[in-house]
Amino acid sequence: MKVKVLCLGRSAKEIDVSEGCTVEQAIQQAGFPKDSSYSRHVNGSPAFDSDVLQDGNILTMVPAVKGGLV
Repeated sequence: MKVKVLCLGRSAKEIDVSEGCTVEQAIQQAGFPKDSSYSRHVNGSPAFDSDVLQDGNILTMVPAVKGGLV
């Protein structure tokens, strides 16, 4: 099955994964670092590393927003 992995600020990759593939496994297979400062979203909804992906899912890694008012 195919899933698309988007790492905002870096790149996007479409990868082939096996049934039962988790978010964490897809991130590793796509070659992105497992960085806890990125939140994970599957098809726009928040996701955990242990969530199982389905064919055609879009996994987005969003960097944490830092900073604030001075």
